[in-house]
Amino acid sequence: MTVTTTLLDPAAAPVFGLAGLAAQMGWPLLRSREAMLTGQLGAACCFATSYSLMGQETATAVCLIGAIQTTVALMAGERLWLSRMGYVFLPVVLVAGVLTFSGLPTIFAITACCLSMIGRMQSDTLRLRGIQLTASPFGAAHDVVVGAWPCLIAATLSFAIALAGYRRELRRRRIGAS
Repeated sequence: MTVTTTLLDPAAAPVFGLAGLAAQMGWPLLRSREAMLTGQLGAACCFATSYSLMGQETATAVCLIGAIQTTVALMAGERLWLSRMGYVFLPVVLVAGVLTFSGLPTIFAITACCLSMIGRMQSDTLRLRGIQLTASPFGAAHDVVVGAWPCLIAATLSFAIALAGYRRELRRRRIGAS
């Protein structure tokens, strides 16, 4: 058996899901916007591969669109006009959802993706974390419905870690403001 055969085997979906889990658990621990976005990019690519191997078209599409939008957000840096380009991807996600509609999983996937995208476009890391926290329940619900257990574990653990990161940053700002 070759590496290509193994990677294209649907049984490899959990391997990519676990790699996405590692990236998803790591990004909330990071402090800079660029580092957080890079971690999210790695997670999106791994999850897209996992979902693709599972035959989940909507989840694959929104992860790939999210990865492209994350790349644009990383390239934008402090250029406001380029960072606003990320909003162009919101209707693209909706179109992808319509084209791959499969009921409740699609609704959960596009909601989680759109909230994550809005979060990524925030220049303030506290707002980025806060908005992305709202996406987690929708991503977790999607993973329950489609049986993507490594992705569900990632969503749940990432939510807990991101919540701790949000609280840490909020506390640090309050101390700095006093």
